[in-house]
Amino acid sequence: MTTSTTLEHQPKRVILRLRVHDFEGCNSAEYNDAIKTYLAYARRPTSELEENRHYAHIEPLQHYELQQTSFHIILDVDKDSLAQPNMQSLPHEVYHVRRDEQGSLQLKPIQNARIEKNLLLRVREFSDTLYAWAK
Repeated sequence: MTTSTTLEHQPKRVILRLRVHDFEGCNSAEYNDAIKTYLAYARRPTSELEENRHYAHIEPLQHYELQQTSFHIILDVDKDSLAQPNMQSLPHEVYHVRRDEQGSLQLKPIQNARIEKNLLLRVREFSDTLYAWAK
């Protein structure tokens, strides 16, 4: 189960699941805002992003004809703490990032443990192989 305090300052991989329509027409700075939303939720300074303490892999958006509804930001937290981690034993967390009615980004933990586990398994099928740690 994901928590914001269990592994607060240990290396881990955080998967942010975002809706495409929340980011249509936005520039790449909006992706940084999504990462900062996670950092604030985890009670970490948002300045850690500019300090390059973490590494972000941003899933490219597909052509609009494919009707993609979501995409992911894979965040390698405390990236310099590990050189080549064993991805199978590395802690992983997954969250939804959504815009509220005012347009602000909100992080939403997944409440249902079964849904969370299934989502992690599906995303890790590609993220663990396509996105090397901190590269």
